[in-house]
Amino acid sequence: MKITASLLVLFAMAAIAQEGNTRQIWNTEIQKKRPAGTGAAPAAPRYKPLAQAKSAIPSGDGTVVGVTLWRMRDPKPSDGTGTRLLVLEGDRSREQTPERVDSSMPLGNGDEVRLTVEVPSTGYLYVIDRERYADGKMSDPYLIYPNEQTRQGDNVVAPGRLVEIPDRRDRINVFTIRPNRPDQIAEVLSLLVSPEPIPNLKAGHDPLKLDATLYGGWEKKWAVKAEIAELDGGSGKSITEKENKVGATLTKDDPLPQTLYHVGVKPGSAVLLEIPLKLKK
Repeated sequence: MKITASLLVLFAMAAIAQEGNTRQIWNTEIQKKRPAGTGAAPAAPRYKPLAQAKSAIPSGDGTVVGVTLWRMRDPKPSDGTGTRLLVLEGDRSREQTPERVDSSMPLGNGDEVRLTVEVPSTGYLYVIDRERYADGKMSDPYLIYPNEQTRQGDNVVAPGRLVEIPDRRDRINVFTIRPNRPDQIAEVLSLLVSPEPIPNLKAGHDPLKLDATLYGGWEKKWAVKAEIAELDGGSGKSITEKENKVGATLTKDDPLPQTLYHVGVKPGSAVLLEIPLKLKK
């Protein structure tokens, strides 16, 4: 069959429209579930899908998890005082400014980072930390959130509620990138968002080593593949005063997460999602 130039143009326009519809649904799900702001909500910003993370999830299906990776940098004269964070390292403290970075950006030895997490439905958040090595093996899983240091173990998530990992009130409130082995290629944070609390899981003062069989069961039951999209033009922007407030509740007119993870499950279902923090070689 001969395909004319006009038909090719129509096919291209249809593909662009479908892409736009998918991005629009991603963009607005977190925003529309937030509390109303003080003014008119801005147009949903554009998200760019990562080419290596495309999936077959139909447009409009599934739900999203919003994550922003913040790298600490020295303050600039142009930074407002409300955009600075008091970084705690045991008995030492200093002011730093959190700056957005893409999730795919490799992190260097000594980089200090934090995450903020936001979901469009009410539930409970658990964060598990592991190391990934060049041969594909993983270290033991440790539950690092919730813990007794952070809001007395409160790990409730809700629309608009920004959860900090680590919490700024923790004794050490940043992750410092320091590989424990020469062959370590990533620090892997797994986010488990559940509609109900996980039974018999008691948060302690220190990270809790999880039984490998227990965690393997979680992976089989709840692990998901995600389609990933990055906020266009977001990387390099410093945190806003609203985002930088303790226990911030964001409204429709506040910035959206830097990275959206689109997963093919019904809203309100349990999700176990891997967030790898890649290390520079």
